[in-house]
Amino acid sequence: NEMATAENETIRRDYEVAWQNLEKRDYRSAIAHFKDFQKKHPKSNLAVNAQYWIGESHYALREFDQAIVEFDAVRSRYPEGEKVPAALLKQAYAFAELGENSNARLLLLEVVEKYAQTQEAAQAKQKLKSLES
Repeated sequence: NEMATAENETIRRDYEVAWQNLEKRDYRSAIAHFKDFQKKHPKSNLAVNAQYWIGESHYALREFDQAIVEFDAVRSRYPEGEKVPAALLKQAYAFAELGENSNARLLLLEVVEKYAQTQEAAQAKQKLKSLES
């Protein structure tokens, strides 16, 4: 199906552009491009990744409040998305950066319980230890 292939090309290209901004640490442009990507390709399975990287970009800019909002949107908009455990983990890190350790702890425990077999759960355990000390 030629149309589908062309569509996939466009999706991949648009995602690439956003990703390249991220790699260059041009986080403002990355955010703009990932948001644009979501508008243009809401049904793409990369939309959840775009949402996650919007959160990561705000986190990298040390805009922790906004990062929390964007990471939360990963779960609310894409509950089955594969980026959910990573988003919860980073959301917890953002809360910890703001000194909101009880919020951080709740999210970390959720990652450990719900996504026990993941790398994120291992990282969450580490972070819980560091918050207790």
